[in-house]
Amino acid sequence: MKSIEIYGFIGWISSYIVFVVYLAWIFLPESALHSLGIHFFPQKYWALAIPSFFVATIFTVITGYAALNYCFCNNFNSYENIEDKYTRFHNLKKTELHEGLPEVYDIPINVVNNVLYWQKEMVDKYLHKHNNY
Repeated sequence: MKSIEIYGFIGWISSYIVFVVYLAWIFLPESALHSLGIHFFPQKYWALAIPSFFVATIFTVITGYAALNYCFCNNFNSYENIEDKYTRFHNLKKTELHEGLPEVYDIPINVVNNVLYWQKEMVDKYLHKHNNY
């Protein structure tokens, strides 16, 4: 067996043991914990506070990440939404040189509009021009 498999198995078993101890701490009364020889343990308040803080943190991170993405987006009427310095148009000669999958490229906005609003002659013209493989 590989050491990573052993560490993974130990981590899996350890997580179950920690979860069972957590459930015992939550549901057993203090007298039962004292009879088991456990005299020092956190208050029961933390059994709900820590998961609540965790959920609130996850919600805050997701909301903050979405807000940060909105801050760095272009306006809807910006030309950069159509074409910017990272735009890669289809290069037919370069695609013909390589066998296999064609390279990734951006579809021109006029083709997207024609497909969305279905002007059949433009779609057929584009598909005929670019389906050489």
